[in-house]
Parts: sequence; C-alpha cells; structure tokens
Amino acid sequence: MIRRKPPAPIFFLLFVFFLAADLPAADDRAVELARKEGRVSFYTSMAAEESKLLADAFQSKYPFLRVEISRLSSEKLLQRIITEQRTGSNLFDVVTNSGMEVYLLAKMGLLARYVSPEAQAFFADSRDPAGRWVDMYSNLRVIALNTRSVTKEKIPQRYEDLLNPAWKGQIGFPEGQVAWYATMLRVMGEESGRKFFQGLARQDLQFRAAPVLIAQFVAAGEFNLGFVYENQVLRIKKRGAPIDVAPLPFVTKNMHPLALSAVAPHANAGKLFIDYVLSKEGQLFIKNLGRVISRADIPQEEFARIKLIPEDVAIADRIKQVTEDYKKYLQ
Repeated sequence: MIRRKPPAPIFFLLFVFFLAADLPAADDRAVELARKEGRVSFYTSMAAEESKLLADAFQSKYPFLRVEISRLSSEKLLQRIITEQRTGSNLFDVVTNSGMEVYLLAKMGLLARYVSPEAQAFFADSRDPAGRWVDMYSNLRVIALNTRSVTKEKIPQRYEDLLNPAWKGQIGFPEGQVAWYATMLRVMGEESGRKFFQGLARQDLQFRAAPVLIAQFVAAGEFNLGFVYENQVLRIKKRGAPIDVAPLPFVTKNMHPLALSAVAPHANAGKLFIDYVLSKEGQLFIKNLGRVISRADIPQEEFARIKLIPEDVAIADRIKQVTEDYKKYLQ
C-alpha cells in the first residue's frame, strides 16, 4: 500500500501546532506584563467595604499585584478624573461609576477601547458597542415599603398607584434622579410619563440626599414608601427590619460600567483586573455581595419575572435640558 503525503495544508497546520506549543499562552504573557507593573489604581463609587473585598479577592488570585482603591461619590469621582486629566496627572487605571458618568468619560476620550474576553458573556444592553465598558454591577431602583404600616391590599402594583392621595407626604425620594426620570418618560411614553410626574409632584415627596437614607427611614416607619436601591432593602431586611419591595411591572437599573483609562499608567494590570471582575468567578463574587449583575450565564432567579430596563445614559448629551425639565416636577 502506497502511503500518500498529507496535503500541504495539513503540514502547515502541524507546523503551526508545534510552533505554538513552544510559545507562552496569551494569558501568561498578559500576567507577566502585569507582574512588571506591580499595581493597579482602581477608582470607584462602589461602597468602600465591597471595594476592599473585591480587591482582596483579586489579590488572592494575583498576589504580586496591589490594588490601590480611591473611593468617591459618583459626581466627585467624575470631577476628580477630569481635573487630573487637565493637569496631566493621569493617576487611575480602571474606573467604575454610574452609567451617565462613565458615558461622559467615554465621550471626552478618557477611556480606552478594551474588549475583554469576558465581555461577550454579558447582555448586549449592558456593554458598550464601541468596546469601552461593560456593566460591572447594577443598582435596581425600586419602591420600598414598610410592612407594618402598608397592608397587603395597599401595596402598590403599578407606578400610578403612588398617586393615591393616601400616600401624600409618605413617600421618600432621593435628590437628583435625572437619569431615572428620563428613562421613565421613555418607557411610559411622553404624554403618560408627564401625567405621572405631574401627579407625583403633588404628593408632597419627602426629599433626602441619598437612597440609603430613605431605606433607613422606611424601615424605621418614618415613611410608608420610598424610592431606593434593591440591595439596600435586602441588607436591612436581613437584619429583621419591616421592609420589603413593591412588585412593580418593571424597574430601571442604574448600571455601573467598568472601564480602562485611555492613559492608564498600569494598563496591563488594569486589563487583568477588568478580566477578573468580569469573569464568572468575579461576577459570582459581586453577586454574593448582594449586587445585581448583567452576565447572562449566571442565573438570577429572583429577577426572572421582573422586567429590567437600563437607564438612559445618553441623556448626558442633553443633561442641561433634561435637568431643567426634571425640576419642573421634582426637586
């Protein structure tokens, strides 16, 4: 039997195979480059305790890298980055902030295009088509209720139920919810949305600086209802407080995208950090902190029946106009 020579393409594939076997894996090269940098500067609006836990988890996997955390509120963090850019400081490698602030950073050219190998595992509406960010976690804007003062028959089932005169003076509302306002108008429709906000404005809302304060007031019985974040309700509820979430037909999610600086001083370490945070391991860790995630291959049964709508970060392009409109109805 005559043995035929394999066709040329097979010889070529064999050559490539043996050549590749002698080369370090791409991941290994990335790790080595990050090792030389030694640290990653992480700017975040995430709670300080959670940020530290996440950094510790990353450092346990890559002990040769040190995570330096700078934690500020969303607006202050945005201003700090802009100031550093103007002075040429360029101190951060990776940032996570509220969606609108990250959108503005991208628009100003302060974020790099980095498509993590983990990005494709996320829902399409939770990653930037231009490859500059992916949602690290989201806060769900929900209506909290005090289970002692709000009977089952009175629990709001629709947003319009909040306009019942019985709730006047009994609803806590955080200041500056412009992105939520614009998203609600888009979802409800211009006419219905404005009618809703006109009615809400007549409810003598109890304004406070932050959602967490309102959640605490609802749990204490100071307010019957309150606009808060879902994770805050869960934490307080676990302590035995009489607080729960109203079963509304949809809720909006305030995304917190993760992105790489366009001039990152430790770009390789930054990419490694992003890859870890977006990985299944990293996202499970964040989920176990009580956060809502957008990675499609991790089940979140508790939200299976709830329609989650990302807030409209593009309103940053017309923020002045939208803010003025917002103030017609809300503080």
